[in-house]
Amino acid sequence: MTTTPSWYDILGVRRDASPAEIKAAWREATDKFEPGSGSAHFRLFNEAADVLLDPARRSAYDAELAADAAGPKVDTRRDERGQALPPTHQDTRGERRRRLPSPRLDRSRDRGQEAGREATGRPVRQEAPRWLRLVVLVVLPLLTLASLAAAGYYAYHAHRDGLIEDARAEAPATAERALESALAYDYRHLGADEKRAARYFTARYKQKNHFAATYRLLAHGSNGRPSPAVSTKTVVTAHSVASSVVDAAPDLARVLVFVNQTSDKAGKQPVIFQNRVVVTLVRSGNGWLIDDLKSY
Repeated sequence: MTTTPSWYDILGVRRDASPAEIKAAWREATDKFEPGSGSAHFRLFNEAADVLLDPARRSAYDAELAADAAGPKVDTRRDERGQALPPTHQDTRGERRRRLPSPRLDRSRDRGQEAGREATGRPVRQEAPRWLRLVVLVVLPLLTLASLAAAGYYAYHAHRDGLIEDARAEAPATAERALESALAYDYRHLGADEKRAARYFTARYKQKNHFAATYRLLAHGSNGRPSPAVSTKTVVTAHSVASSVVDAAPDLARVLVFVNQTSDKAGKQPVIFQNRVVVTLVRSGNGWLIDDLKSY
């Protein structure tokens, strides 16, 4: 338990100090202050000296200190029904002792924290500087968001770049394989050829280019007559010579393919056609499908 420092403690003298000792202690304590400075410490030392150098006031003050040392009296009054009232602690004169101001309260902020620690017996929580609170409440969250955004940005672009590299690696082989199937047919099994070629095209492309109707004409002709392919017993084969990526995106690629087609008809010499075909492919699941093609 801590107590408020007495006037003797303020001046640093014993309880039985003589007036000369009190005056010497007061002079030593106040010499460090400029006259008229108005310092709280200076006023505190003056008030202590005023009390202790006045015999009457000192005597009354000593009596008050002695009463406090003896301990407070407990008032156990009762109300009109005989019920005990909450006890109140009073000194021998029925007044609460006036607390003396502590010189530590007027010192720097750190000394104020020490005084609070001494008064409560518990560490005093120091308030963070305003700029530090601003950093914690505003700057750090912003930096965190910026870091997350940057990480997301780089992760997205890294993923996107990886998909583009995949497109450049996968699309040419798909285009070559698809054209060798789509640009070839045999009059003897056009239905099977149609199903084989259809696997490489998107539904949009097949609808747009009347894919099924083209194979029906190859198989049956028009007006009930045999088709030219059937009547001439035509067999067309295709061979991809080379390919190159024109441009690529994560889900789309355009590939230039050099394709040689050989048309072999019954009783005639085979004819070779050299084609340049730009194939547009779109990603479908783990593979690619032809969404458009143009021959030059």
